[in-house]
Amino acid sequence: MSSNETDPAPKPGRGVRSQTLERALDALQLLADGRQRTSRELAAELDLHRSIVYRILRTLEDYSLVTRNEDGRFRVGLGMTALAKSGIGDVEIEITTVLQELSNVTSATAIFCARQRNDAVVLSSTRPGQSPASVAVRTGSRFPVDNSAPGLAILSLQEHSEHDADEVALARQTGYVHTKGRPFVGLEALAAPVRMPDGQEASLSLLFPVGDKDVQLMVNELRIYSERLTSPANDWQL
Repeated sequence: MSSNETDPAPKPGRGVRSQTLERALDALQLLADGRQRTSRELAAELDLHRSIVYRILRTLEDYSLVTRNEDGRFRVGLGMTALAKSGIGDVEIEITTVLQELSNVTSATAIFCARQRNDAVVLSSTRPGQSPASVAVRTGSRFPVDNSAPGLAILSLQEHSEHDADEVALARQTGYVHTKGRPFVGLEALAAPVRMPDGQEASLSLLFPVGDKDVQLMVNELRIYSERLTSPANDWQL
């Protein structure tokens, strides 16, 4: 860990940006995994002097983006939820409605994900009402964007690159990604890229036990409901 507060040289390829803000976002990124940490633990993980991390945490605490427990450990605060609600805006109820209908039609778990740096983050998740034994996915769960169906589907919305994974290139042709064992062992995942009406990139996915469903029928339903998400909210009612 750094023993002084001298700013290190900028990371190569990162461009010109606010280092203080970047450090604060890195701290939030760590806390987003749900594990509570002290300022000392965060400083060690971020490779920063504890005094720097403490000032960052106090500022984030003032904005309710983090909160501190009685034992001195920090965790993500309710202010983050307020920001997330603003990001989704008025379409949150419609997204949940679409996901629940898709879950009920397919008897599978449906999740809606957005990208955050190297992760695909679950913003909404529903389970079929008639199948309580289906897999539960916690809101806020994260999957590697380049090694999960939800993430690969989001990547397919970006411009072609010579470094694209085969699944990404195929998704641009078929409109979906199909994986087995990713992101969950024993489960198949189907994911469709979704470009929201305001331009934001996301994905809609179905999760179900390997070999339990007719994949083509699931793909057809996934396409129907992903198209609903890409339409203006006023057109979402069937």
